[in-house]
This record gives sequence, structure tokens and C-alpha cells, in this order.
Amino acid sequence: MAGARVILGDDLDPLAILRALGVEDAWAVEPVAGGWDTALWRVDRGGGSSALRLFRPEQASTARREALVLRALAGQVPVPELQAEGTWRGRPVLLLSWVPGRTLAHALRACPWLAWRLGRAFGRVQAQIHAVPVTEPLRQVVTDWIAWAGPGEEALQARLRAFPLRADALLHLDYHPLNVMVEGAEVTGVLDWANVSVGDPRADLARTLSILRLAPPPTGALERLYALIARLLELGWRSGYGKQASAQEEMALFYAWAGAVMLRDLAPKVGRPGVWLRQHHLDAVRRWTEAWKRRAGLALSLRRGTLAGWRNNDG
Repeated sequence: MAGARVILGDDLDPLAILRALGVEDAWAVEPVAGGWDTALWRVDRGGGSSALRLFRPEQASTARREALVLRALAGQVPVPELQAEGTWRGRPVLLLSWVPGRTLAHALRACPWLAWRLGRAFGRVQAQIHAVPVTEPLRQVVTDWIAWAGPGEEALQARLRAFPLRADALLHLDYHPLNVMVEGAEVTGVLDWANVSVGDPRADLARTLSILRLAPPPTGALERLYALIARLLELGWRSGYGKQASAQEEMALFYAWAGAVMLRDLAPKVGRPGVWLRQHHLDAVRRWTEAWKRRAGLALSLRRGTLAGWRNNDG
């Protein structure tokens, strides 16, 4: 590994991280644009390519959950193979097999005519996730997903806790086109299990729909076609998942929860270096959340005109 070609994007040392994992056969390491919360490199090795993922120190439990889930799902759902795990300077590290293909989001931009087929594959794999038997090891990843809505959402949380909920499905809770890899029109891997939990699949479906509906449109040549592409993807997703994606009871309550979760998740990121989020993106999420709260019968303290011009397009 001493002669490995390394392209560094910051002051982190991926070769030192690999040595901490006992990996000595890397011949090239290159940073990859990843999420906001972890650093990611592609590592070319003698036996193929791997993904090196470095977490923040406070994400130790998140990394452990992700490693546990990847082991449990091997052979049941397309996920990366966990090749090694450890720590480097107090930060959790996972080494995963490199998933072939490109993200679903990139595939849509390159081949928008595949939106329906990609959507169906996207939905089928989410249904596979929800059908995985929750064995004892997977029960270790249980978190209070309802509480994820955060402070100030006590009425919403109380309604959900009083509702007859399922507690037997594996939930990804960040299942969207940037976390799903595809080749052609087939899913090759589901990434980023940091939010994984066990609970009611309607929460996972609502979370996915909120991201599909509220993600900012791309700029460039496809901007005008984005609404059509996004709608075809969503319809394909519903078809691929099955009836549950389009005919769930009491979905308004889950949509309101998903909006509250998105607000809590995104609000601290506005204004951070390298983050594209702006206040108007949060305003759109807030309108979505408030509208679904009203549909669910939850009391609201809305500013006059908050929902002006908003139109529900569900179903």
C-alpha cells in the first residue's frame, strides 16, 4: 500500500484508516462525493474495489447498527458486503464492497425514459426490505422512530402512539434515489442504513414519498421535464411496491410525521458550507407538513396564507 495512488480531498488520511482496518493491498484511493455526515472513498484493491466510509465520533452506534443490518440482509436484499469494521482516531469506519452502477438519481438524469421501469424496481426492493423477517439480531436496531419528529410535535406523536401500528417491518427511513444504486433498470444495492429501525412500513413509505415530492428539481436541460419524470418514477414506485404504496389507511398522519422529520433533519443544515439547502426549501417542507396535519385532524397554528396556492397531488 506504500505505493498507492491517493487523491486527497481534505486533511483525512485514507491510507492510515485502511491500515487501522488491516488493509494493505490498496493501489488507488479516491474521495467520492457522499452524504453530509460521513466521508467516503473508493478503494481499488487487488481483489476489486471497496468503499471506505468514515463516520463522526458521535456516530459509533449508527455505524454498529449499519454493520449489523448489512450482515443480516446479505442474500435477502441487494446491499454492500461488509468487508471490515473498526475505528480510526476514535471515529467508526466501515469497509464495504463497491456496488456497481450509479445512483438512481443519476440514472434518471442520464436515461429519463427509464423512469417508470426504474420506479418499479425501486418499489420492488423497498417491498423486499419490508418483507425481511425481523430476527433477534435485527431487533437490536429498534429505535423510537415516532420521536424522530422532534420537540414541538407532541400532538402528532401522541396520535401515532395511540394508532394501531405494526412493529414487525424493517425500515430504511432514508430510502430515496441517491441511496439506491442501479445498473440498467435493476437495483444493485441499497446504501446508507444510518436511520434503520423496526416498525410500521407506512412510516418508511411516507418518508420516501416526502423526499420524492420535496426534493428540489435539477437545473439544466431536464428542468422542464422534471415534473413528468418525477411523477413517472413515483407511479412506478407505487406499482413496484404493490397496493400498500398507494392504498394505505391513515396515510395523512404518516405524511405529516415524514414532513416533521424532514424539517428537523434539514433545518440545522441550512447555511452550512457546501450544503445546497436554502430557506425556501424548508418553507416547501413546512407547507407540506402543515397541510397533512390539517388532513389528519391535528390542531394547527398556521400563519394566514401559509397554505395559499398549495394543492394536494396524492393519489
